[in-house]
Amino acid sequence: MELHIAKWGNSLALRLPAKLARELGVAEGSSLSTQELGQRLLALQEKDAQGVTQTRKALVDALRELHQRMPMTRPVSKDELSRY
Repeated sequence: MELHIAKWGNSLALRLPAKLARELGVAEGSSLSTQELGQRLLALQEKDAQGVTQTRKALVDALRELHQRMPMTRPVSKDELSRY
């Protein structure tokens, strides 16, 4: 698919065809963030309500990293917890 860049005030705008916008699930007012993947390649990600870009893969990767950093301890049973 070929996209065209147009002048918009002092900026440039990338116009998304309606079909592509529907497929991506974006509409007027949606916020996107970009990530440079190479010299001439960009990835677009939609931001959530708080303006945070979070893909499922990024979330899973972050949880895996957190799990690896957590120290292993002995199991705790309900009986042990009731003593405190």
